[in-house]
Amino acid sequence: MISVDILFIIPPFHRRNGGGKIFPMGIGYIISSLEREGYSWEIINCTEIVDSCYDEDLNILEKKLWEIISKYSPVVIGVGPCITTQLKALRIIAHVCQKVVSEVPLFAGGPFASIEGQEKVFFDVLGIDYLIKGDGEEAVVDVIKTIKKKESIAYSKFVSYRDRLVVNAIDNLDKLPFPYRPTEENDMFSLRRKNTLEQQEPMMAMIASRGCPYRCNYCVSGNMTNSHIPFRKRTYKSIVSEMKYIKANYHVNNIVFYDDCFFSDRQRVNEEVEAFCELLITEDVKMHWQIEMRPDFFILLKNSSVHRLVEAGCLQINLGIEKMSKNGLAFLGKKGNWEGLKEQILSVKRFGLMVCATFILGGETEREEDIKKLVEEAKKLSLDFAQFNPLFVYPGTPLYNRLFSSNTEWVQIVLNDKLPWGEIVYENEELSKENLLQLVDYAYSEFYKGTPYEDNNMIKDRFNIKGKED
Repeated sequence: MISVDILFIIPPFHRRNGGGKIFPMGIGYIISSLEREGYSWEIINCTEIVDSCYDEDLNILEKKLWEIISKYSPVVIGVGPCITTQLKALRIIAHVCQKVVSEVPLFAGGPFASIEGQEKVFFDVLGIDYLIKGDGEEAVVDVIKTIKKKESIAYSKFVSYRDRLVVNAIDNLDKLPFPYRPTEENDMFSLRRKNTLEQQEPMMAMIASRGCPYRCNYCVSGNMTNSHIPFRKRTYKSIVSEMKYIKANYHVNNIVFYDDCFFSDRQRVNEEVEAFCELLITEDVKMHWQIEMRPDFFILLKNSSVHRLVEAGCLQINLGIEKMSKNGLAFLGKKGNWEGLKEQILSVKRFGLMVCATFILGGETEREEDIKKLVEEAKKLSLDFAQFNPLFVYPGTPLYNRLFSSNTEWVQIVLNDKLPWGEIVYENEELSKENLLQLVDYAYSEFYKGTPYEDNNMIKDRFNIKGKED
């Protein structure tokens, strides 16, 4: 038996064609905090066992987990980071843990566990008795300390259970050690992230903030404030220090920032760009990087700011355009003005930056012709890459609250869905889920017609579901 303080179980997810797979940053941060306190850890990464949640894959997962977990003698088991689309897999993981190591305390963490009102899913559907809501760095360390003192996990002040809910939020992210990153396995980045590189140079992921200051109707991240988890940013000094650390210790020169909105103040976006880029240049970092940016921020960028971005190593900006019509943006709660976007994309690309974007298909009154119009408009934007998704409905969002009366109403929809992806597609009287999936195929086919991506699996089967259906 392998004795260990904590055994992490990372749930699998259904991989989309063209999608990526990176080691979870949240787990990396927790591991660094554990190592600072001298605690031991092991990981069962279920994404290495299966990459989908079809019934046959879940059967494989259950059998493999049973074999692997039996080899360990942990003080505590932590499952995460949990997201709502992993519901079927989480049920398998919880079941195996309850059967194989029933005496070992089991907790779950991550975005799904942190959404206010979703506790009943863990307690009643999954049978997981303990949650760590919000940030886990201090919480997991305290859990181990508590159990090692021969006290119940419930004595930890950071832990939630049926009779007590507590949300953990670290105010100063700069005080956290840089996250652990495994060196024996390579992250797999999505086509959108890695299309900047002519050659397959190594890349690494970073997070410069937690949450999002904007509360769009369809997005969980910006609505975590409803679950008492505020938006927080690291200082540019901390971010640059980690970039230099990665370059020195991992010999990686390309960074992908996964923040929903790297620059967060629209009125000061040019000042923020200047401050970050100036520090990178002054510190002589000499690394390449890419970021996510809101279109209304992007439109406000001055030529001097774009030049500064390029000078400081920025290769690509990813825009969450989603819709091009005012009504479509209003329904998504995407507040902003996209006027001048086309001209700004052309202007920015003249400096050598690549510009990519995401689009959402579907909405309250959208019809097939509206979606085809959106695709035509996307084709005219001179983008280097585009992603198209149906409008998904997630617990914890205003869109979910508009459609469902119960916080757990979505569970049976996902459990009974024959598709493995764990998604709830927004449907209206004009467009069913099946219609929207066909339109996603249409969007990719039209946008990439005549490009090197034309025959890519992403174009033919973005959601990686057709082969099993056939």
